[in-house]
Parts: sequence; structure tokens; C-alpha cells
Amino acid sequence: MQCLNCGIEMMSNQVRTKDSEITYDLCKRCGSLWLDRGELDKMAFQVQGSIEFCSEDPAEQQDAPRKCPRCDNARLYRVRFLGATAIFLHHCQSCGGFWLDGGQLTQINNALAAIMPVSGRGFADFVNNVHVPYWNQRVRRESSVVEKPIEAMPVAGAEKGAATSDRCPACGRPLAEYRAFHMRFEGCPACKGVWLFRDELRRLKNHFDGGALRWLNDEVNEVGHLAAVKTGRACPKCSAADPGAKLVAAVFGHSQLVLDWCPRCQGTWLDAGAVDGVREYLKEELGEAHPREMEHALREELAELWKGGPESRFADALDAKATISALTSALIFEHPRLTQFCLAARQMLSSIG
Repeated sequence: MQCLNCGIEMMSNQVRTKDSEITYDLCKRCGSLWLDRGELDKMAFQVQGSIEFCSEDPAEQQDAPRKCPRCDNARLYRVRFLGATAIFLHHCQSCGGFWLDGGQLTQINNALAAIMPVSGRGFADFVNNVHVPYWNQRVRRESSVVEKPIEAMPVAGAEKGAATSDRCPACGRPLAEYRAFHMRFEGCPACKGVWLFRDELRRLKNHFDGGALRWLNDEVNEVGHLAAVKTGRACPKCSAADPGAKLVAAVFGHSQLVLDWCPRCQGTWLDAGAVDGVREYLKEELGEAHPREMEHALREELAELWKGGPESRFADALDAKATISALTSALIFEHPRLTQFCLAARQMLSSIG
């Protein structure tokens, strides 16, 4: 593993006792740390609960994108520690690891001690205090010898299945089947792009942020409607029967995110990182949505629930509940009575969905 700041080989440190173990990768020059999933909880001051949930609040990217030093092809996201502090870390959504620049562990410890009870001093206690007499083993080796690259998933949390006969439109390599959120889709193990059949982008979007983005369907419905420029990329599904079947460029909403769309089968190709780009764009749309937009969306969702729509009644009920939740958050202080009505309506929909 190479230090993202210095470019030199990092050292993997593994400390074991009878009852515990800590592993971390350290740059001897600048003091930067790479911590695998769960290791930040061990290294920092000990508090009740996990402090790694800061990955749920991505911050605006202010620096050049960094690649995960552990995964074969995954991006690090700049995140705000605990979602509220002024400390920014880099997090890999694929493997769950954290990159800390030199001195940031001390900043984290100071922040924890200032905002919540601390029951232990984390790594400092482990190394300097009670555990020192009981060390069984301490190993320090170059990280490239100890750590092997982890295969990144095209969608965070996905599980990889068998290879398919389809080819990646971006790099030409065979696609593989993946499973996430109880749905199957195809992706490229090499470049980490994702191929979604018709309506699968909507299904995938519905699982983002616990379903909070379910009611934001306009951008998904419009994918391909304004597309006009062929990309030269072959459709993974249609090109076998027709070599001339090419994908066309499609701008997602009013963002700068460009997807590839097939006019024939209406499947969508998303390059590496585009799934996260869709999620972040929709989260911004949710934060900027006006209550009138939410009310209009709610009327449409309730009409589909009553008359029937392209989705199942269960899915329509979940969409309506998500819309009511967004509307409730927007009105809770200005219109408390209307908020109570929304909460009652949400409770009624819970009996359906």
C-alpha cells in the first residue's frame, strides 16, 4: 500500500494480546493512517456506540479524488466526521475503510473527549498502559506483503455472482452478476460500471438512504428522453443481435452526470461512481425541494395508489410514505397541525405498506 500523500510504502502494524488485536497501516514519513472497517472504533478514544457512521454524511468534495488504497478500483469520499464536526476524513464505501492524514487521530480524540463521555483512550491505552505487559506478538511489515487488494463492488454492499456472456460497454470485458437490496443486476468487475435493465434504476434508487428518495422519480423517468448523441458504446444486450445497437448519452436531471441509455431495450449504463453520483444529486434535490413540490408529488402518489400505476400497490404505498416523511420534515415547525395530519396519514399507509 502506497501513502496517498508521500507515495512511499506504508507499514502494516499488527499488535495482539490474549484478548484483543489492533491492525493499522502507517506512513513513517507523514504519519497518515489507513484503517480497515471497524479499526477506527478501536484506535480512537472509546465511547458508547460506533463512531464510523460519519460515512453516512458525505461532505462536498473540495480536493482531488483519491482512490482507495485497499480496493482494486474504488473511490474515497471526503466525509465529515460524525456528520457535525469540522474534521474531514476520507472513506471508502466499498470496503468501509478510512484514510486519516497525519494528526487527524489526535483531532478525532480531542473532539470525542469534548462532546461525549470517554471510557478509554483507545490505541493509547492499548499500547502504553494496561496491555503492554501482556503483548503476545507485535508484527511490523511492509503493507504490500501483508495486505492483499480487495475487489471493490460496483454498488456498495453488493455480492458478486457468476460471470455473464455480456460485455462491458466501457472496457469490453465480461460482465458479472451482482445482488444488492434483493435485486439482481450486472456490473463490470474491472472498471466497476453498472448495467441496469429497464426500471432497475428506479428500483435501485428506492433503496437509497432507507427509502427517503423513493418519491423523487422525475429525473429517473426522464433518462433517455433528451438523449440524442450516440456514444459509440455497444449495448450489452442488443448488440449481440444487432452490432449497430449503440448507447446514447443521457444527462441525469440538471446535473453534470452523464449516463448511457439504450433506445431499444431502455437499459442504462452507469460508469464507475455514477451510482453514488445519482444518490448525491437526489439528496441535494430532496434538501432543496419546496413543500409545494412535495404536495404535488404526494397527490400523484396517492392517485396511483388509488387508481393503480406502473408499480405495485405496495410500492406506491412506500412512495407515498416517503413523500409524507419529506413533507413532514419541511412543515414541522411552520405548520404543526398539518404535520399531525401528515403523521396520521403516514401511520395509515403503514398498515398498507
